[in-house]
Amino acid sequence: MNKKQIIVLAALAAASAAATHFTLRSAPQSIASDRRGERVFPALLQRANDVTSITIRDEDKAFTVERRDNGFFDKDSRYPARPEAFRDMVAGAATLAFEESKTADPARYGDLGLADVGQGEKSGREVIMRDAKGEALANVIVGNRDNTVGGARGGMFLRFSNNPQSWLARGELRVPAPYAAWFEINLINLNRDALAKLELRGGGMDEVTITSEPKGAELKLTNEFEGRAPDSGKLMRLSFMVDPLSFQDVRAPTAEPAPDARKLIAYAHNGLKITVTSIGPVTDGWVKMAVEPTSEESKTQAAELAPKIHGFEFKLSKNDSDMLAWGLMDFTSEPKS
Repeated sequence: MNKKQIIVLAALAAASAAATHFTLRSAPQSIASDRRGERVFPALLQRANDVTSITIRDEDKAFTVERRDNGFFDKDSRYPARPEAFRDMVAGAATLAFEESKTADPARYGDLGLADVGQGEKSGREVIMRDAKGEALANVIVGNRDNTVGGARGGMFLRFSNNPQSWLARGELRVPAPYAAWFEINLINLNRDALAKLELRGGGMDEVTITSEPKGAELKLTNEFEGRAPDSGKLMRLSFMVDPLSFQDVRAPTAEPAPDARKLIAYAHNGLKITVTSIGPVTDGWVKMAVEPTSEESKTQAAELAPKIHGFEFKLSKNDSDMLAWGLMDFTSEPKS
């Protein structure tokens, strides 16, 4: 994090602290608590810039984002994370203040969204913020939002894993969900003007080719299927796989694709070529991506895109993974009489 980023984070935390302090002093005091107005994490406001990692445990899956000199990254996959998501969480935690105590009965945690992690929709989300030495600067289970405490940010329910007492706190600790919210998931947009051709190949399935020639023309199925006509709506749906080309999750490489794995190959009018290859069963949605320039015009774009996709495996949406398995029957329909 550079000096400017540190200053921005400190300013954000300070501004939020001032707003919370004013709200607490001016709010009605009819509901009292022995800790009302106290910071949930009193040391964090001063040590916000010491946070080097945030771990979130949700449905028994742990997810950690780390801060390094050159940015923010998912610990497991090493994929770049959005810095604003990290900074917003730290600033939010630093300015949380106790409003009132709630239940200490574990049987009622679910009503506040604070049930133990792994218990479905009523589960809380565990958040741990650590410094470079591994010391926990914040460790809390967050639950539902509550807008009744007043102020623009409202409040939220929380508890600590080593204490049965739950609390309503003023402020907001935004925990991005799903995990893809930590990433810039739209890799590239190949819209109608940019897209020249799409091919589905391999996997023991039909080979399909659609083109958009000349530039900006309607999509055309080049394969012939006796007794059936191209379905323009289905052809358009396939083009949406690259407009934008996006993902829902990312991980480090686990295996090489099978020699005849199912592939989607996209060609842009400027010569950019993108290949999306299934890893394992097509229905699982995990793929490997590759980009290459086939012209001088596309070299710069390919060079900018390569670090975002090479060396990772991505999970597609169910809609996109389903379309990878489509054949000619899916892209055609019976001609209207």
